[in-house]
Amino acid sequence: MYDEHLDLKDVETLTKLFLEDHKKVFSAIENALDDINKVIDAVVSVIENGGKVFYIGAGTSGRIAVLDASEIGPTFSRNDLFVPVMAGGIKAVFTAKENLEDNSKLGAMALRRKGFSNKDILIGISASGKTPFVIGALKYAKSLGSKTSLIANNKVNYDFVDYHVILGTGEEFIIGSTRLKAGTSQKIVLNMISTISMMKLGYTYGNLMVSVNPTNKKLIERSATIVSTISGLPIKDALKLVESVKDPRIALLMIKKGITLEEAKELLKKNNYSFRKAYG
Repeated sequence: MYDEHLDLKDVETLTKLFLEDHKKVFSAIENALDDINKVIDAVVSVIENGGKVFYIGAGTSGRIAVLDASEIGPTFSRNDLFVPVMAGGIKAVFTAKENLEDNSKLGAMALRRKGFSNKDILIGISASGKTPFVIGALKYAKSLGSKTSLIANNKVNYDFVDYHVILGTGEEFIIGSTRLKAGTSQKIVLNMISTISMMKLGYTYGNLMVSVNPTNKKLIERSATIVSTISGLPIKDALKLVESVKDPRIALLMIKKGITLEEAKELLKKNNYSFRKAYG
């Protein structure tokens, strides 16, 4: 609803109104949980069968796709499973190229360049649910026989989409600015999809980030804490082991099974990198 005096309110009032408006995000997600669960189950099945998860979006939705996919490597030590596709490519993350989203052929072309196949799943993200770049890609994916999903903030229903996730976040605090509630809801849902899928695939142990890639001092120390917590090994010894093997999962397998570094790596690989299965 148009409010010609909104910008004249004081900052204290505006922050309260903004926060109150964004509470709608959580109810919108809660209403879509059944459909989100179906997407997660599909993602797990696709990865278990050798496929990948492709996110595709334009503008804010594309940037959110890039953000979520880029965090899978540091968190779970897998850079290959979640692939972001954005209208305009990586440059559009920093410099808006919003006009490209109007071309439906570009979405399919982008998927072909990325090597998308019928083993994969495509998750489209679009606030309107009508972005041509995303719709064109979804149609192409379905033509290959792939699983498809669409996360949208507007009610749509397409026969080329297997799983619709409709997030009814409503009108934005600044009308039309979908980087607000729409974008926030999309990011939370992608967080849920990627995080819970990787949990079910065995990349965590309880609520511990056991598959973290320890590439700096902070992450090495975090990995050592994880190893010490699970195994009971003193933190100093856990730190030395993590610094040596560079992977908390390998360290834990070596401790519990009494095996060598190479044997631990082979055991993890044999269990399709599911630490839960390998560790027991």
